[in-house]
Amino acid sequence: MSSILSIAQSGLQVASLQLAVSANDVANVGTDGFAPSHVEAQEVRSGGVTGSAVKQNDPQFEARLDRALVGASRTDLVQETVSQSVAAASFGANLATLQTADELFGTLLELRKP
Repeated sequence: MSSILSIAQSGLQVASLQLAVSANDVANVGTDGFAPSHVEAQEVRSGGVTGSAVKQNDPQFEARLDRALVGASRTDLVQETVSQSVAAASFGANLATLQTADELFGTLLELRKP
């Protein structure tokens, strides 16, 4: 049971990190020369996932013509919107896993009562 909880908790932490990194990128959309970041998630051998923020290197940035969506900071607002949606869905899925594990544990306790 604790394995399920730790796996879901690690997923929640990575989803939270993804939201925080994306929020930072969006907050710096008007900052000249700002290089946005993204989160790289890696599987943990014992179960779960870990994530780290990594600066993006986009060599084709200067070739982008739509400055309304890509600010002076190299932050792509469309990409950030997608990233935030994916992180929110991941957070919801991991939260549902925690809730299901909690319900399962409650049912097991009820079954053990004489």
